[in-house]
Formats: sequence, C-alpha cells, structure tokens
Amino acid sequence: MNILAIVQARSNSTRFPNKVTQTIEGKSLLEIQIQRMLKSKHIEQFIIATTTDAVDDAICDIAQKMNVPFFRGSEENVLDRFYQSAKDIKPNYVVRLTGDCPLIDAQLIDELIENTLKQDAKYGANCLTPIYPDGQDAEIFTFDLLEEANQKATTITQKEHVTPYISQKAKESIQKSDFYEVKSNLDYGHIRMTVDTKEDFLLIEKLIERLGTEATWKEYTKLIESEKELSSINSSSMRNEGALSSEKQDIYARYTNSNEFLERALKTIPLGSQTFSKSKTQLPMGVSPFFASKAEGAYMWDVDGNKYLDFINGLLSINLGYKDLDILGAVKKQLEIGTIFSIPHELEFLVAEKLCEMVPCAEMVRFGKNGSDATAGAIRVARAYTQKDHVLVCGYHGWQDWYIGTTTRSLGVPQAVKDLSHQFAYNDIDSLEKLMQEYKGKVAAVIMEPSNVVAPKEGFLEKVKEITHQNDALLIFDETITGFRFSAGGAQELYGVTPDLATFGKGMANGYPLSAVAGRRDVMKFMEDIFFSSTFGGETLSLAASLATMTKIQTQPVISHINKIGTLIMEKLEKMIEEVEMQDIFEVSGHPSWSFFLVKDEENYWKIKTLLIQEMFANNIYYLGTHNVTYAHTEQHVEDLMKGYRIFFDKMKQSQMYGIDKFLFTKPLVPLFKVR
Repeated sequence: MNILAIVQARSNSTRFPNKVTQTIEGKSLLEIQIQRMLKSKHIEQFIIATTTDAVDDAICDIAQKMNVPFFRGSEENVLDRFYQSAKDIKPNYVVRLTGDCPLIDAQLIDELIENTLKQDAKYGANCLTPIYPDGQDAEIFTFDLLEEANQKATTITQKEHVTPYISQKAKESIQKSDFYEVKSNLDYGHIRMTVDTKEDFLLIEKLIERLGTEATWKEYTKLIESEKELSSINSSSMRNEGALSSEKQDIYARYTNSNEFLERALKTIPLGSQTFSKSKTQLPMGVSPFFASKAEGAYMWDVDGNKYLDFINGLLSINLGYKDLDILGAVKKQLEIGTIFSIPHELEFLVAEKLCEMVPCAEMVRFGKNGSDATAGAIRVARAYTQKDHVLVCGYHGWQDWYIGTTTRSLGVPQAVKDLSHQFAYNDIDSLEKLMQEYKGKVAAVIMEPSNVVAPKEGFLEKVKEITHQNDALLIFDETITGFRFSAGGAQELYGVTPDLATFGKGMANGYPLSAVAGRRDVMKFMEDIFFSSTFGGETLSLAASLATMTKIQTQPVISHINKIGTLIMEKLEKMIEEVEMQDIFEVSGHPSWSFFLVKDEENYWKIKTLLIQEMFANNIYYLGTHNVTYAHTEQHVEDLMKGYRIFFDKMKQSQMYGIDKFLFTKPLVPLFKVR
C-alpha cells in the first residue's frame, strides 16, 4: 500500500508570519514536525507542499536539509497544490498534514491509517470532532478522491482547506464504509498544540523546554492540564479560526446576483420587495438570498442558482408543495377557459360549497385576495351585525388600519382608528376579561388566531367563546395560517370550538392569491348590506387552484402526512437540544405543521437569530425560525434539516467559548415589531 504524506507549509500567515521557520533550540518548527513524522510505520513517502512565493525559499531550504522532497505551487489554491504534489506518484492514499503542528504524534497518525484501511474507507479523519488537542489533526484519503476534488471543487473553502469536498463526498457515499471518523469519549479539543499565534509558539517553546521534542501527545497534554500557567498561555485562541475567513468569502460569493438585484429593486420598490416579510428587514444583509428564480416540490432556487430545501414555503401559502401537479393541471385547464368574466363563473359557488362542506362554522362565504382582505371584511361585517365599534385582537391579522394600529408599525393610522382596537394576550383569559370590562357594551368582535406560538391551554378557546358571547360580541377565528393545515376543517375542527366567523387564506389555494370570510348565515347575510367587493374576487385561476387544493386535502392523507413530518422535526430537534445541553437557550413549540424554534436568550437574541439564518442559508436550507411543513416534505428532508441544525449548534458551542461575533459575517438583525 503506497501512502504519501503531504505537509502543507507557507510563510505568509496572516496571524503569525514565518511561523513554520521559527526556531526552538536551533531547530525550526517544520524540522521538529518532520522528525516526529518520520517515525510513522505506515507513511512511505513525504512531500512538503509550499508556494512559489520567494518568501518560501526558506521552507525549501529546510526540506533539502532534511532530505525531503518538496513541491511549489499555488498559494491560494492549496487543493491544487496537493494534487500537483501527488499526481506523478499516484499513491493509493494521501495523508494531509499542516506544517503548523510541530508536536503531532506519529502514533496517532498510524492508528488513523490502520483503522481507515481496516474499514476500506476512502476518507478518514481524527479531527472532525475535536477530541484530540488542536495540532494532532490528520486526514487520509484516496488519491482518486483528491483528483476528483481538484477537478470539481468550486468554493474558496474547498480550495483553500483541501478536504471539505473530499470529506463530504465520502460522507454522502452510498457505501457508508467509505467514510471513517475517529470516535472517542476523549475531550481534549480545548487544548492547543498548533502554532497560529505568538502565544501558541510560546506554549510550544515551553513544552519542548520541559519535555523535549520526543514526548507523546499524552505527555504534552498531561503537562498542559497540570499547570494553569501553561494552559492559559493560548487559551483565548480559537480552533481553526483561519477557516472562518474563507467561509465568509464563500458565503458572500453565493449571493452576487441577489445583491445586485436588491440594489436595483431598491431604486423603484420601497424595501426592495412587495411583501414586508420577504424584504431586507427580515434577512441578514450580504449572507442571504433576496430573489428566487423558481421552485418545485420542497425546493426553491435563488437567482444565483443556489438550491434550498424550503421551510418557509411562501410564508405558509404553500401546503402541498411547489408546482403540485394536481393544482398545476387544474390551473392550466382553467387558463384555457378564461381567468375573469363580466359575470360570475360557477367556480365561485363550487369553491364556496366545498369550503362550507369542510369548515364547521362555514354556512356562507365571500372571497378576497389576501388575508388582510378577509380579516378586514370580517371586522366590518361584525360591526354591522352588532352595531358596535370596538375590537379585541390576539395574534397577527394583516396590514389594514383597524389592526396594524395596535402594533408599533402604526405610522399613518389615525388615532381615532387606533382607539377602537385593543390587544389581549394569548392563553390569558384575565387579559380578555379586563378589556371586556373596560369597554363593556362596546365590543363588536374578538378576533384571534386559534393557535399561536404555543397551543391553546385546556379550555382557553371555550372560555374565550363564552366570554365573547356573554358580551354580545362575535368570535372570529383568523385561520389564515391554521386553515387547511392543522386539519381539513382548520383549527376550529381540531380543537372542537366553532367560531361565529372565520377567515382563511395562504394555503387554501396552495400559493394562488385567494382568501375567504366564512361563517354563520345570519351574520354573513350582512355582506349584502356592507360594501365588501373586489374586481378580482372571482378570478378563476385561484378558485380552480383552491377547489383542487381542498379536494386533495379531503381525499389524500395530506394533513396526516404533514403532522407526521412536523412531529418528527419537533422530536428530533428537542432531542438534539438536549444532546448539546442548550435547553436554557432554545426550545421547540407550536403545532407540528407550524412549529417554532425559539431563542430564550433575550440578551443575545438577535445575534443568535442572525447566526441561525446565516448558517441555514449557507447550508442550503431556506428557514427563518419556523418549520412550515408541506405535503412535499419527506423524512429525508427532516434529516437534511437536522444536518443544518447540527452545524448551527456546533457554531453555538464555539461561540460560547470565543464569542458569537466571531461567527457572524454581517450585522445582526434588529427588532421590528412582534405580533405573537
């Protein structure tokens, strides 16, 4: 078995120039490392891979002095330098070593080689989980994988750090044995025996003064742990800090077109988007995609060609999956017939009948185009029916004056309008009763999301209905999100509480613009006397999409599948939070179809939220803190989501040691307005 070790070394280190040529007791760090590595039982050949820069002549001199071959190649593309070093030899395996690890232990390397070959793996590593001290790192991989990586690697990280493409390729192989990782209960990852800073060099110098250059890694480790004076020398340094720089460059390079599009859009569109929740206010600048190009199933592509597993899904308007073939077929068929006419089309009553068939409170229906249309219509008809003006609200109910005046985004809303709407707290009956007493005899309606960030407490919805009716007001459930998602008949069916009116939107047409007000016949009849009308209320493409959507929800296991996938997400995420021991920072709540990953650290909330979004986007998951599950999501998608969380939690662990700011590649998001 031909095994080649390549030691990468250069002098132009940003944090500590000329580090590998620094001397201790007359020997350079590179000489010390090579002498230790020559003790390996399995490495047959060594090459030092350095750069063509004149400053690295000193490294070549050391190689010649040690009678070790060297190769000079690209400074930036280290992967290519590795490949060019090995291509004439064509070894079976290549061991990757870095020249800033002078005390690396040949025995650890031999153990890695033996176990990798025993498993017949194509890649093996002892550093993916930091169980050994930093500076005892090694990776081994086949020459074929190195050659493939050199041909196919595209990112700065892949080219600068040699093995990211290789390790990922092996890990994703159908042959699970292709990937080998050293596993152990050892926990020495906090110890540094590498040389990245002057403090690191000082520690190595003291270790060699005390134990010489021939000690084992365990002996060096024992000495460091036994003397606080030694362990504190470089304890503030971060493991693999250099990788963050190339990672940042890669992330910024992902969004070139998006950033250009945003700059252009801002010239003609306030905030650069027609939807507040899709605008730059919600996304970390520079590390986010701002424009989509297409979507299908559970995936969305941005204008830079990045493919995302989507857990936002058009702000919950997609519940079957993008480009669902049944819905697409119904829309295409209707497109051939016509989209709007001078008189109503039969789809208006067909969709209304279907909604009345599915939703407990629905006896009559009127359509709008978005959730705000529906909630505003419901409030107007409630005021007409009760002949009262005040409204009690709980949740988010759209952008129109009657509701948004209760939030911090109330600029432009007359005070007289603000004075008619009042917020009460979810799951807090006392706050509702207090408002009912304060505005006794004046409340027209209580409008609320029946489920929120948390589920309703036992008896809460029933009590809300009782108090509302005792005060001669109407109960309105805003089911813009929960409708056709929590159950076929919405949250009212799931929880067994029937409101007087309900509003629907988002998923009722799987992404086509349609909303509805539905409710008791005696109340809805007032729609004939108030003015609730729009030119496109009977637009047929959306109605055709809605009829197909509701029919599919009725006839296929849409709701049960969504609940199954959503429950799996919640269970796995809760378990992972426990495993990383971060229960004091994070928790999972909500309904399986619409669950929340909550950050409980108020002081660092926005920094943590920004890091979460940054890392999920970088790992091709479109996600903002909720899991908006669709019929298109699968158990494999859950596993892919958990991979993203694992990467995030790893960053969180490191941030607890070195500070979260090191891992943020942009300014943190800032608070806007909270509605739940």
